[in-house]
Amino acid sequence: MTSIDPETVPATPVYTITLNANGAAAVNGQEVTGPGLDPDEARLLALGEVRVKAALHGRPVRVLAKDADGTAWPLIVATDGTVTTLDRPHPVPPPPAPQPAPPPPSSGRHPYSDADEFTVAMRRETPPAFMGHGHQTTAGQTPAPRAAETNAWGHPVPEEWNSPLPEEYRAPWEQLATHQRAGALAEAIVTAYQLETDLTKQFGPLHPHTVNVLTVRAWLTLASTAHTHEWAETTELLVETAQRQRDAMAPQEESARVLRNAHGAWRLLRDQDAESAREIAEPLLNLLVAFPSPSHAEANARRARDIIHWIESGAAA
Repeated sequence: MTSIDPETVPATPVYTITLNANGAAAVNGQEVTGPGLDPDEARLLALGEVRVKAALHGRPVRVLAKDADGTAWPLIVATDGTVTTLDRPHPVPPPPAPQPAPPPPSSGRHPYSDADEFTVAMRRETPPAFMGHGHQTTAGQTPAPRAAETNAWGHPVPEEWNSPLPEEYRAPWEQLATHQRAGALAEAIVTAYQLETDLTKQFGPLHPHTVNVLTVRAWLTLASTAHTHEWAETTELLVETAQRQRDAMAPQEESARVLRNAHGAWRLLRDQDAESAREIAEPLLNLLVAFPSPSHAEANARRARDIIHWIESGAAA
């Protein structure tokens, strides 16, 4: 079992488990069990849900477990399910440092107008592989033929980008898709990570199979973060995905979408954590500047100017 030093666990997030008098359990207000359960059974099931969230974060997380009688227990749950009971309340997280408002644009297009574009994309986008690209969407069903694609350099995309996963990986892929369709994003993300790890071992980190699953994991994480608002790790993951897409010569439109979402997530991060945004700004800027596709040049140049403008304004200091 994992030994946890509470001082090393960040103050946020804190997941709240609530045990109701009817025997149901909820995590952060969302029921994870039905009524009629024994309190111990409901508590274990709720802790199992939090363990998945810990796995998503890649580290232990804090929990406040509230019994039906109002008793509250501060806990820490590790990625392997180990539960540590604390003898004192969780620390109060420090308030975020106020950030200076960005200066108004001098003329023309607002330098931050990609906010609307990103918000719309978040509402309408579907994970790449669930549109049929690169994999079968349901067991035994092959995607319809796709038009010839090019990467950002204008070269034809290798056939491997449109080939289905090998048979031995179909079951976890279907499990991932099932979680996604059910709205179980945490479970889908964990399944994608495990599948990506297995594909990396067999094919390497830049094989289309591996990068496709990484891309799906990044999208699912982005969709999850729209609710949790923990943008630092998500932005880093999107930038890493964009770098891997670039190195693997991925299809142009997929690469452009990942890069757009990376910039959109970075914009939200800079309002939340300027220091983290400053650290991520340079690799993101390099990706935007180096993206060679003429059809995306204007949009990426605008995003690059957005980053430069923010840095030069002193907001990153």
